[in-house]
Amino acid sequence: MTSHRVTAGLLALGCILLAILGEALVLTHTAGALGLILLPLGAAAGIGGWIALGMPRHRADIPV
Repeated sequence: MTSHRVTAGLLALGCILLAILGEALVLTHTAGALGLILLPLGAAAGIGGWIALGMPRHRADIPV
């Protein structure tokens, strides 16, 4: 499987932003269940980033 580093980086950024936004919504008790919905979406974006990197299992598997 080939590595798509730009896509992986964008998905990692999306993962972080979704987690921050979801946590902020949950802590401020605004937007109903939207914050709780954003948290698993952030996890899914992180998994997508891992897949975009070519599913490395060890640090040596990540191409430089």
